[in-house]
Order: sequence, then structure tokens, then C-alpha cells
Amino acid sequence: MLVITVMGVVASGCLSGQESTSTSTASGETSTPEKTTNVVIYGYGSEMITLDPSTEFSNSIVVLANVYECLVKYTPNGLEPWLATSWESNENGTVWTFHLRKGVKFHTGNTMTAEDVKWSIERTLRMGLGPAFIWDPIDKMEVVDDYTIKFYLKYPANLPLIASSAYGAYIMDSKYLSTIGDDNAIADWLNQGQDAGTGPYIIVKDKYDPKTEIVLKKFDDYWGGWSGDQFDIAVIKIVPDASLREQMVTSGEIQITRDLPLDDLPKLQENPNVKVDQTASYQELYAFFNTKKEPLNNKLVRQALSYAVPYKDIVDYVLHGYGEVAKGPIPKGMLGYFEDLSTYTYDPDKAKQLLAQAGYPNGGFKLLLTYTQGDEAEAKVAEIIKAEWKKLGVDVEIRPMNWEQQWALAKSDPSNAQDILMMYWWPTYPTPYDFLFNMFHCEPEINFNLCYYCNDEFDKAIDEAVTLEGIDPDKAAQLYRKAEEILMEDAPAIFFYNPDDVYVYHKSITGFKDNPGYPQVVFFYDLHKA
Repeated sequence: MLVITVMGVVASGCLSGQESTSTSTASGETSTPEKTTNVVIYGYGSEMITLDPSTEFSNSIVVLANVYECLVKYTPNGLEPWLATSWESNENGTVWTFHLRKGVKFHTGNTMTAEDVKWSIERTLRMGLGPAFIWDPIDKMEVVDDYTIKFYLKYPANLPLIASSAYGAYIMDSKYLSTIGDDNAIADWLNQGQDAGTGPYIIVKDKYDPKTEIVLKKFDDYWGGWSGDQFDIAVIKIVPDASLREQMVTSGEIQITRDLPLDDLPKLQENPNVKVDQTASYQELYAFFNTKKEPLNNKLVRQALSYAVPYKDIVDYVLHGYGEVAKGPIPKGMLGYFEDLSTYTYDPDKAKQLLAQAGYPNGGFKLLLTYTQGDEAEAKVAEIIKAEWKKLGVDVEIRPMNWEQQWALAKSDPSNAQDILMMYWWPTYPTPYDFLFNMFHCEPEINFNLCYYCNDEFDKAIDEAVTLEGIDPDKAAQLYRKAEEILMEDAPAIFFYNPDDVYVYHKSITGFKDNPGYPQVVFFYDLHKA
């Protein structure tokens, strides 16, 4: 059942400035009375998955990024200190030293040291789930002193960028969690609505319901300090209905939300009660060709179909202008994005010429396209390309599937799998390698390379590029460009668009700023009462 009223601590009178009768400790248990006077509510569309920072690899990031912190914070303008104040490496990027912020308290009351950093990363590696792969370059870690940790790598890597990851890079209280039991026991404890982070907010255990509402309370001893116009209570309210979220934000029942109907955004921009924030995201929509199956095993056919896509019309019709046509596989704003990269444009005559050259002058073949059921944008894109390719004599069967079914079909024998698979990708942390490796690198077993593409020259270029990101980004960019030019020629996928992140927030708050490196996260600490 959808709960749309503000539960628990919110309903107790915090919105009206009345006194709360209790507060919560790090574990969410009742503590001494405290006055709480203000609340901010984020209306969110999906329920939470897990609260374990070592394994979370989905949308629960919207909670964790407010409760935990990384060594480094990613911003579109560069990396910034977070729990680490500075870092340096040796000449070839195989040894990195991080200097930690002093006086940082965990929600448990313990002081953060280098031992906590080492333990947190070791636990994530040991569990080997979700985002654990980001730490693969590490050979060993050395605690130099309480506020210095040294990383020895198996190969050069941009470790500060890795340490800013939205997934798998949060630092936990090793002293407290080690008393709970093994890794599974710790996971169970965390998923009860408890935490051991350093962030500005604490999860309120008895107000934690992953399907309806998550209540966070400010951590009084937060190292960043507090001002009087920040929010004592932050709530993530699960409201799947986008139209309902729209009504709630315009009325002020919630203060911020996202993923509203794009058709409604123009009228919201004229509404004096709300503001619309539109920023470029690091998300991209792809359609993967089955390169192991006729006729798509023919490069000319893939090129022809790539020319038969009205890219600009799709952005205008599907995104209503809230996004841009993709310039290859890497989103704008990241290393590896090239404005002048030669990409496919809508050219039906060129498409017909290439099909004829490939031996299909009148098309005459049928393709199965799958997309994620319930995704309105993907459905619209699929219908557009079905209509366009029909003009070439190519018949497209569109099959919506839930993601698990779609992925299972794609991971089966390519000869029996779909011809085209449509899906979004966004990075675990903002590196081109996350895109290029996962979706296009040769792999012995099918995982996310769902076009089944394999090109040794491409692999060599990106494998070398990633080792240079931290020590020679210009050389890394050259290699990434070479790899992307290979992709453009081989056409294993269609690169449709990069949708914008669009948030709508009530006039009663200020300070919101989207950070594409932490998708869908609202950093409550940055918000202030207007």
C-alpha cells in the first residue's frame, strides 16, 4: 500500500516547529530529548535495496551518500577532499598516499583512522559483490599512522577517482562493526536500518521502512559543522506515482523530487512555487546489435541501421529537449568525450546504399528488439526506429521485458538471443573505462557486453588508457579517442542520447546542486531553508 502521509518523526510536529520527544543514536535507539524544528523531504520513485556500503549497487545510494563518506568527492569541476585532505602518488601511479582528515567522528562516537579505511576496502574486496571490482588495482594497503594510508597497486590507476566512487568506496567504523560478527552478520545489522558512517545524517532505525519511508537525523558531531538554516531531519519518501510526486512538490508536501512527466515540465517552469533544475547527466541510452547473428554480423548492415536513426527527432520527441544527442559512447563532461568525434547522423539514402552493398538492397529481414518493460522513453525510441527501418524493408518485432528476463535472454547463446537490446548505462565512478570495458571489451562469459563484440585493438587501447588516467590524462584521452573511433567504424551499438537530470524543488529550499557522479542523490547537507 502506498503511504503518502509523512510518518513518524515528521508527523510528530517537526514541520510546525514543535518539540520532538526523542532523538536517535547511531543505531537508531532512543536518546535524550532534543528540539527539532525543520524537515526536508525528497520524493523518490523506487524502494531501497540494501544499506550495506560494501554491496549496494543500486538506488539505495540516495541514502548511503548522506550517511557515509568517501575519501574523495567527485565534482564535474574536479576531485575535492572529503575524508582525505590530500593525496599524492609516485611517478608511475602505482603507489598512492592519502592523508586523512583529523577529528572525524563516526556516528558510533569512535574516531576515524586509517585502520577504518583499510578495513572498509578489505571488507568490500572480501565480499566480492556489486561494486567490489573498483578496487581491483590494489595489491596491498599499509597504515603508516592514524591519519596516513598508503596503497600499493598491481598496475597504474587513478586511485583518487576510484576513491570517489558512488558505489563501494564508503568508509565504515571498523572498530564498532567488528564487534558484531562476520560480514553476513554485519550486513544483517546494517539492513535493519542502522549505520556506522561519518556523514552528516544518521539513519533513524525505528523510522526505517525501505518500501515507504527512510528518516534521517542530523549528526550533531559532524566534522563539517552545522548552521541554523540547515535541516535537522531529512526524509526519503517512496512515492512511485510520478503525477502524485508532482502534486506533492508543487503543494510543498515534499520539497524535492525528480523523474516527473517531461510533458509537465514547461508548466512547472512557470509555477512560482517550484524551481526546475536541469543538468547534464552521465547516463546514456544504447541499443546493442547482436554481432554474432546474421545479418547483424555484417558491419555494413550495422552501419546502415545506424544511419537510419533520426537522432535529433528522438531527443525532441522523447526527451522534449531535456537531453542531447549522444556523441559516441561517453557522456559529455567526462574524460573521453569528444565534441568533434565523427558519429552517425540521420541519412536514409546512405543507409540504403550500405544495405545494398551488404547484399540487402530491399531489406527483407526481421529483427527482434527488446527493451525494459515500463520504460516509456525506451518504448517511444523503439517505435520510432521500427517505423524508420520499415522504410528500408526491415521488420522489427518490439518485445518489452522486465530487466531480469531481458538480461537472461541476452546472456544466453547469442545465436538464440535478441537481435537488438536497448538499455541505459551510467558509471560506477566517472571514468570512460567503466563504459567501454563493461559494454565492449572481449569477455569470456557474457555479462554486460550484450553486443558480443570483440576487437583486440580496441581492448588494447582502453586497457592502456585506464592505466594512464592518473598520471597522463592527455595520453589516456588519445587512446580513448582511438578506441571510440574503432567503435564508430565497427558500429556494434547505436548511441542514442544523454538524458538530462531534471529535479523539481519547492521554493522553500535553496542550495540544491546536482552532481552527476552520484546519480539520483540529493545531498541534504547542502540544502538550506529559503
